[in-house]
Amino acid sequence: MRKAIIIPVYLRLKGLEELHELEGLRLVKRAIESINLLKDKDFTLILPVCFDPWQSNEKILFQLESFFREEIRPLKSQKTLIFSSFRLKDLREYLIQKNFRDFNSLIDLKGFSKIRNTALLLAQALSMDVAVFIDFDEIIEDSNYLEIACEYLNQKWNGKLVSGKGGFYINPNGSILISFQNPWWRFFWNKNKLMNQVWQKILSSEDRLVPTPMLLGGNLILSSTLFSTIPFDPYIPRGEDTDYLINASQLGFYLLFDKKLRVKHLHPERTSSYFHEELQMDIERFLYERDKLKEGLTLNLNPYPGYFLKWTLYPKAILTSILISLDYMGRMEWKEAVECLANIGLLLQKKDEVWVRYLRFKRDWEMVMEKIRQEGMGDLLKNCWI
Repeated sequence: MRKAIIIPVYLRLKGLEELHELEGLRLVKRAIESINLLKDKDFTLILPVCFDPWQSNEKILFQLESFFREEIRPLKSQKTLIFSSFRLKDLREYLIQKNFRDFNSLIDLKGFSKIRNTALLLAQALSMDVAVFIDFDEIIEDSNYLEIACEYLNQKWNGKLVSGKGGFYINPNGSILISFQNPWWRFFWNKNKLMNQVWQKILSSEDRLVPTPMLLGGNLILSSTLFSTIPFDPYIPRGEDTDYLINASQLGFYLLFDKKLRVKHLHPERTSSYFHEELQMDIERFLYERDKLKEGLTLNLNPYPGYFLKWTLYPKAILTSILISLDYMGRMEWKEAVECLANIGLLLQKKDEVWVRYLRFKRDWEMVMEKIRQEGMGDLLKNCWI
């Protein structure tokens, strides 16, 4: 079995000199060091790297990639491929040459779904049988993680073929349940409480593999049969992991939660703007998912994200946006307060044919993946190895 561990990397910076001390660089180096603890060394490490610099031109992107490569080089103990924003133009040119011009515009490294899709195109080009996603703010602590990740994949469980799996995040304090103090403005938007209900139900199951209404993208295992057929939805702004579960389930694939599959999540400290940005993207994603589910759904999404996919999303979003805006006003953070009120306008936007548009992208995805399976990518990746 040919295995790829994929760590999507996001690096936003205001100057070239800033890269040396960038928090994101420290995090990805820590993640790679943890991977070196694995007993199973037979894998390829794929690092799709999104540089979001102060200005974007070829010279700067090349300098950023060169510096990143030299920082990562001493850490690697296995085959490592770095595909950064500097290389993106080559991939797009390849897709144009293969007559996938329309599809080409949706391939990018900016955006949670798009960077994952780009990584899966690379995994297909390398003939990988399984793609293992972890996030760059996580570490692996179990040396048997890769064996656990591949167990039961492409095997029958309760009469159905397991095409993918998800696993837990371990918090810094060693717990799985999220410890939180809900600010008063979150009265109608208690995501953490609902997510804990999902984890408690999974943990209480006697089975190791458990049906789930949600997945975590930083601990996600996809078989090649699955990822060559089902792409991440490039149109969804957030929650691409659970959306992937919904799409795959609707199209006949079986993904389960593996209680033994665990990584430690050590995210950086949240900034003051994080919560209102998260709220905005959550409103957008739940509205988007509601439109998608108008086509019908057989997967039980309760309690989360199902709680936010009912008609009551509208009053909950309005009230929460007003409350968090008042909270910012109380701290005299006027810009954030206005941005939160602007969330209400999101509820007035209409999205048509969400599911049909995704299926159109999926059709193109399958054709691209088949072309890559047959022909590879030629010399496109030869300069990406370190």
